[in-house]
Order: sequence, then structure tokens, then C-alpha cells
Amino acid sequence: MRIFLVGFMGSGKSTLGKKLSELMKVSFIDLDHKIETEEGKTINQIFAERGEEYFRKTEAEVLRKTKRNLNAVIATGGGTPCFYDNMKWMNDNGITVYVEAAAGELYHRLAKERQTRPLLASLGDVALFDFIMSSLAHRKPLYVQAALKLPLKSATPAHILNRIKGLKKRSKKK
Repeated sequence: MRIFLVGFMGSGKSTLGKKLSELMKVSFIDLDHKIETEEGKTINQIFAERGEEYFRKTEAEVLRKTKRNLNAVIATGGGTPCFYDNMKWMNDNGITVYVEAAAGELYHRLAKERQTRPLLASLGDVALFDFIMSSLAHRKPLYVQAALKLPLKSATPAHILNRIKGLKKRSKKK
């Protein structure tokens, strides 16, 4: 089974994904790291040299290659669901889990690491918070299309696994 973790950058998808994959004894794929490996460049370099449009197209292509991994937990980038019908593709090819974090919590997490994130590197404090608020407003309608929606505080690997088992039981009854 493929599990796609979606949510805003800084919501902990990669950390959670690693722990969930260990619990499930399946492989873990960090989509951004996979893109960096395939491109031979960091995400920051790809954005700087080729732009966001190139990155988003590459991201969609690399995402679709995860179909080869029958059993994996895949942590997606924060914008992944928003381009090239990626959210629909993930829903059609696995179980999607939205890790939901409040804007204030995201701000505190991202303010510390903005230099490592191409969309945030040049933003001051007020601009960062505005970016988070406007981006969440734009992205949330896609995020909530996930099969499971979990607040960050309750998104533990064991809780996610139990919710996935519940989903599978309900789908067998239909």
C-alpha cells in the first residue's frame, strides 16, 4: 500500500513519514530528496536555475514514478497537491493523509528554517506569516481532498496506521 502524506511545508511530513514507514516496515520516500537525486541539484538550485514551473513539472513526473513502489510511505512537498492534478493522482494510487497544522504553528516552525526553503528565503517575519496565510487559503481546498485528515498534534504513526486500517475495513464492507 502507498501512503501519501500531504500538508503545508513545515508540518512534519518527512519526520512523520520516516517513523510511519518504520512502524509499517515499508520503504520511505521523501519526494523532495528524490527530485534532488534525479536532478543532481538541490531544490533551491532547481528553483534558482530553472524556476518554479520546471520544478513543478519535474515534481509531478517524479511523483508518478512512485507507482513502482507498491508499499511505501511518501512525504510530498507542500505544493505537490496543487499542480498537474497531483492530488487526484495520489488519491487514485494510494491513501492520502493530510497533516494539518495551524498557521501560527507553521510560522514558528518555518521562521527558523526559511533560508533552506526557496519560496521563503527572502521573506521577513510579516511577509512570511502573510505567505503562510494566503498559501493555506489557496492549498487547503486541495489538502482536504485527502482520505484522512489529521491535526498535527494527533498525527502519530500509530494513530495514522489505525485510521488507515479503519478506512480499509470500511471500504471492504461497501
